[in-house]
Amino acid sequence: MARAMAMNTPFLAAPGQDFMAAGHQGQALASGFEIWQGGAGPSAPSPGQFAINGSDFSQVLELTLQPGQTVTAEPGTMLYMTPGMMLDADVGSMEQGLKRCCCAGESFFRLHLKNTTNAEQKVGLTPKFPAKIVPVDLSLHSGMIVNRGAFLAALGTDWKVDLKMARSVGVGLCAGQGLFMNTLHGQGMAFLNAGGTVMTRELRDGEEMIVDPHSILAFQHTVRLDIKRTGGMMVCCCAGQGLFNASLTGPGFIMVHSMALSKLRAAVATPGANGGGNNNGANSGGDS
Repeated sequence: MARAMAMNTPFLAAPGQDFMAAGHQGQALASGFEIWQGGAGPSAPSPGQFAINGSDFSQVLELTLQPGQTVTAEPGTMLYMTPGMMLDADVGSMEQGLKRCCCAGESFFRLHLKNTTNAEQKVGLTPKFPAKIVPVDLSLHSGMIVNRGAFLAALGTDWKVDLKMARSVGVGLCAGQGLFMNTLHGQGMAFLNAGGTVMTRELRDGEEMIVDPHSILAFQHTVRLDIKRTGGMMVCCCAGQGLFNASLTGPGFIMVHSMALSKLRAAVATPGANGGGNNNGANSGGDS
């Protein structure tokens, strides 16, 4: 079933605001999580808007760009564009390029798609693996932590990816986010890749949730990330959970997804082939 969301429908709530009050429409579960479904919107983008279309298995981000407007995306994600669009690529500053490539799990280069005409132009972007597209309003959530490789695109130029060091070496090695966690800052709209079902929850102050490290997609900068032992030797070696789970403690929202790329690779890999190993990142080694 196709889904679409208009750009003026904010994703998630402002800090301290209820999800439903902010236009978030999700199926509430007994666990306290909500299944993220996006908001109702047009089936095609209108001026200044975006639409997310396609099946739950693989989605397309369609944008309407005004004259002079730019969208920056991961290389290899452009599906189509109208003739008035111009493609460009750069690394930004060398510092930003190295941060993205070495620590953020993204590409060293950035793809820019700019409307160089005096009329509206259309662009279609799609993730590089079967995935949902999750829009994030950075004016509400600047500073949010996102998983390695989760970034798909961002509108405009008022945004950046920065790094936040994990609180300990153990957290950096075992919590699924790496030693340096990726933070998104800015005022525009950003878009994330997410595999399978996306679930959100607002944690109260001091409330803790134990999460599989492979499954973390994003969380608010006020949430504390830690690790917890999974159990005894049999659990660690034979139950498929490894040595540690991730611990997320509120206040703030968290997002998890059920089929990160590392899980998908492991599920479809030929036994004994490289690439189906036991990775410890939600999207492992820079892949979303």
